[in-house]
Amino acid sequence: MHPSLDPAVRHLIAELDALGEPGAEGLDDLTPEQARAWYTVLRRILGGERTAPEVASVHDAQVLDGAHAVPVRVYDTEESIMMPDRVVLCVHGGGWVVGDLDGADHLARSAARRLRARVVSVDYRLAPEHVFPAAYDDCAAVLAELSRTHPEARIAGVGDSAGANLVGALAAASRHRDDLRVDAQLLLYPALDPSMASDSMSRMAEGYILTKADMAYYWSCYLRDPAHASDPRATPAALADLAGMPPTVLVTAGFDPLHDEGMAYARRLVAADVATAYLPFPSLVHGFADMAGRVPAALDALDNALAALDLYFGAATPQRRLGPASSEVSPI
Repeated sequence: MHPSLDPAVRHLIAELDALGEPGAEGLDDLTPEQARAWYTVLRRILGGERTAPEVASVHDAQVLDGAHAVPVRVYDTEESIMMPDRVVLCVHGGGWVVGDLDGADHLARSAARRLRARVVSVDYRLAPEHVFPAAYDDCAAVLAELSRTHPEARIAGVGDSAGANLVGALAAASRHRDDLRVDAQLLLYPALDPSMASDSMSRMAEGYILTKADMAYYWSCYLRDPAHASDPRATPAALADLAGMPPTVLVTAGFDPLHDEGMAYARRLVAADVATAYLPFPSLVHGFADMAGRVPAALDALDNALAALDLYFGAATPQRRLGPASSEVSPI
């Protein structure tokens, strides 16, 4: 392995290589159910015995989008209970195929604590049972509800990998939709390019937990219609014009097949005069936010990313748009 790879990450990779579990060699031969079971195992290994950051309260709720109910989990700090003037939409990664509210728990709690905010984590529908745009529609429904019910609050989006893709797509849509508000966003190693043609996708094709074959599997499950690859709801990188995007913190990992597409997107945001903090972590791998319990550098990187968002969050001016009323099953 490369000498500049973080030693704790190197140990994790060696542990996974020795495991021999289905999924350790790739996802191609697994059913979605098997892939999700493998992800649960992987998450347990990567997370270790981490202690979840304390928050004041957690409750599950639902947001209705027509006849469909989108499950969410709401995290509050003492500050956000007293005055919910900061709200975060948290969208988990997992290639649109795996991942759930439990998997996003550490990221959601970390965001709530570091940002002193109410965090709403979305359990969006997964592919291939529910292909694009189901995941986007679920996240948009929750964001619209937050925009409607918190008109005086600043709203940020936080997502990792596929979740960062969804947050970025919502941020792009918020420029033109009165019912959606994104005042700042944190994109952790976003999945942006279904062509998978970048140099890092070739250089880091295998050996660093997420592989090129994994990404091919995820994109094929999510985008069944090739025409959707150019739909900005499927990837914000498909947009020709990024002007007007909200202040953005974009994070990449050095040993990640998605590194170059994230860096390229950050450069495009800067060129479009979008307030952008680009934070590269050259010794880490994709998904490092899930490794905070076993990789000290990953914990530091996540805290630095949230601190950068905190600066943009505090400076952002709420758009204060009122979206259309919707039916809410439980308060968020």
